[in-house]
Amino acid sequence: MPDSHTGKRAEIADNETLAALRDFFAATGAADLRDAASRIAAATGSPLPAETDWTTAEYLFNRLFVGPAAVPAPPYASAYGDDESLLMGKPAQAARQAYRSMGLAVPRQGTIPDDHLAFELDAVLALRSLAEASPSSPAGPHAAFITDHMACWLPRFIQAVRANLPSGTAEGMPGPPEHTVCPVTLAVDTLAAWLDEETRSMAASSPHSQNTNSKEE
Repeated sequence: MPDSHTGKRAEIADNETLAALRDFFAATGAADLRDAASRIAAATGSPLPAETDWTTAEYLFNRLFVGPAAVPAPPYASAYGDDESLLMGKPAQAARQAYRSMGLAVPRQGTIPDDHLAFELDAVLALRSLAEASPSSPAGPHAAFITDHMACWLPRFIQAVRANLPSGTAEGMPGPPEHTVCPVTLAVDTLAAWLDEETRSMAASSPHSQNTNSKEE
């Protein structure tokens, strides 16, 4: 049986990682990136070198996610739906509905798509907070938001980021080797690891999985 204190510490650490990822993808400048990436590095035990060039990191971040030109890895779900040209498509409406069910709404609605990654990570934190406040409430909304929504587009987003990192260095950051620990790579790898762990955990705890295990036993 897992130790409850150890499990609680792991949950807090996971929430801190999620909050840092949320802030990373919501960053609006080099200072924001540095703060969020440093928190991700601390949470994952993957320290960034002191000589990280944050101006270059900001340039790469904007080229991948922000623009002003068309970006190769848009950080919102509608870009990976059936109609990739539709900015506020069905995924955005689904995300907005999920937020409403929690009594939440994105700030300055209509300015940034509701299905932006930063908003969705914030929604996961809110769902966890609601579950913690009411331990007897069903885990359905949290599981559904992850498995039926985020897991449908995040793998393609992660793949798009990795495919569009600059070539010539192992970790994707232009510059000499001593500067090659890329904050974007760290954030995307951490996001991928979180999604993998989350979906595996939910699959293991699903009634279907438990019934299958019972039959095998």
